[in-house]
Amino acid sequence: MTTARIKALLAKIERLLNAKRRPTDKVFRTLFVEGGLPGPINWAYAGTLRWKREPDEDLEAFARRAAAAAYAAGEMALTVGGLPRGDELAEFETFEEWWSTIAPHYSDVPPEESRGSQ
Repeated sequence: MTTARIKALLAKIERLLNAKRRPTDKVFRTLFVEGGLPGPINWAYAGTLRWKREPDEDLEAFARRAAAAAYAAGEMALTVGGLPRGDELAEFETFEEWWSTIAPHYSDVPPEESRGSQ
């Protein structure tokens, strides 16, 4: 999904959610964060709440689900993407395990060499 498409999608979600509000209510906003780390966007945050993207869930469905849940919880701002939080990184036992999920998205990272090879 292109950046332009995801921005259009999030703007549409905002319009739909804001159409439900009373004139005195706050406006719901979504922030899409990309470019921190390569790879898929797996998290969305609103206040102290967060949602993890399901392994087979496309980004559009994930953004819709997280926005609807944030709005239902009374949150008026949602961040989709960004750098993972420390406890989210804690699901990996080692740095190498985490790196194996990120490295394939870097085209300039050489393949890992065994120790002692030159």
